[in-house]
Amino acid sequence: MEVEHSVLNRGFPGLNPISYGEERCSPGHSYGYASREYYLIHYIVEGCGCFARGGVTHSLGKGCMFLIRPGELTFYQADEKTPWEYVWIGFDGSLCPALLEEAGFPEEICWREAPQAARIFEELRAIPDRMPSTELSLCSRLFELLSVLSAQDPPAHTSRDYVTRTADYIRANYALPISIESIASMLGIDRRYLSRIFLRETGVTPKEFLVRVRLSRAAELLESASCTVTETARSVGYEDVYNFSKIFKKKFGISPAFYRQRALSSGFGKG
Repeated sequence: MEVEHSVLNRGFPGLNPISYGEERCSPGHSYGYASREYYLIHYIVEGCGCFARGGVTHSLGKGCMFLIRPGELTFYQADEKTPWEYVWIGFDGSLCPALLEEAGFPEEICWREAPQAARIFEELRAIPDRMPSTELSLCSRLFELLSVLSAQDPPAHTSRDYVTRTADYIRANYALPISIESIASMLGIDRRYLSRIFLRETGVTPKEFLVRVRLSRAAELLESASCTVTETARSVGYEDVYNFSKIFKKKFGISPAFYRQRALSSGFGKG
């Protein structure tokens, strides 16, 4: 017996639910050799069957999941004696390839054992359709599923990963009184090592990058005329307005007050 739910395609850009449902298959029931435009994951709740992809057939049972990628031609069939029961969810989005690879599904992998995901699929099959929260609930379960799968085999951190995390943290927290020491401590690495690899990858030190991010945002606020110089300084992480003005002038060649005044007089200021 198949139960397929209605899904409103809301076009979430990163991870977007397309379909979901469940089926208790009859013995020997099969499906395949039809191309789809989205990703499709089946999770086997009970029973067993086979899944074929690229000329290779896999025998799968309870606690396993198999992934069908967009454009793939696959075949799957329930066992004759103990046919499987599965829950499925279809999705697309720009984040899918990277998230699936982190979750243990690089291009050459199409299935994996995941008994730890059973709860998530039980919750997924219980989500009511045609509700304002349906697609958001599906999205939540998808992210949780990928998180659980990723945690099973955590990747080794590379120097580039540390640099990316540092840059992202600075962009998100530049308004706070952060320090490079605190970032390094958060990442569990030495401050000098972080500074060295950051400089190697970006051409600037983490401290210089922080100043650049702060001053770039400060210039935007001054140009919009939405903040005074004092408010701008505090908005980008400088409690000392005099120190902010000195750093700003060194970067732009003029004081923040004159920068704001020039923006207003040239007609670029808003508000």
